[in-house]
Amino acid sequence: MIEDLSQPREEAAVRMSVTEKKRLLSEWQQSNLKMKVFCEQKQISVNALKNWIKQFDIGRKRKSKVNQPGSFVALIPERTNPIIPFAEYLLPDNRKLILNHPVPVSFLKELLSA
Repeated sequence: MIEDLSQPREEAAVRMSVTEKKRLLSEWQQSNLKMKVFCEQKQISVNALKNWIKQFDIGRKRKSKVNQPGSFVALIPERTNPIIPFAEYLLPDNRKLILNHPVPVSFLKELLSA
């Protein structure tokens, strides 16, 4: 086969190291860019980035910047001495809601109605 040297050659696919792939994934996760825009800037294909996410078991494509509605944050008070709970409430899924300090009745009513 004769090669036409008058036309620019297409670049062969450049193999990246695992470290480079992980660095690019981390860079994309921390950016606010859409996947397509990021890939265009870094001159990589969107499919390559998606494959790396699967390859390195990243899971979700990005960590949320804000708490999602309905997410639960456990607050665990520091216990320097044993405290007798003020109130305990057993939730339908057998978890306990333990209040260590007295709270207004209106707070309890609102909490239980939610």
